[in-house]
Amino acid sequence: MALRRSGVSGSRTFKIRMSERCYRFKPDALMPHAPRKSGVYEFVTFDSEMKPEVLFIGLAIPGEGGSIYEAVAAHLMGNVRPTTEDLFKAAKDVYFDYVDGADVDDDQDFKDIAGALIRKHSPRLNPSTPPPASGKYGTVAIEETD
Repeated sequence: MALRRSGVSGSRTFKIRMSERCYRFKPDALMPHAPRKSGVYEFVTFDSEMKPEVLFIGLAIPGEGGSIYEAVAAHLMGNVRPTTEDLFKAAKDVYFDYVDGADVDDDQDFKDIAGALIRKHSPRLNPSTPPPASGKYGTVAIEETD
């Protein structure tokens, strides 16, 4: 999935690795599974055939959500949207996962990864505002690895 930004030169393909599994969105799953590091996280549900639907993609970097643990906890406590209520109105079963590894130069690169994932999945609970971007690259793509 490539994204083109006018006025910015250069391109970047980020190699990302998602967490090995999705974890239930509930308080007792946060402590053992949500990492205390910067990055990108997703809220996901699955249909009857276990096909995933990404409901929301979030960004957790200093000044914008802190760590993935802090960001997911803020949703759970209802401090940021989508709240727990919003998520469970959208789906009966909600899970979270996150970018577990990425070849980023700094935390600002997570903005580009989040933006590319938002464009790829079009999550229904993300705001209709432009996706996040660092502004460092004219074209951004992601490549998921195992």
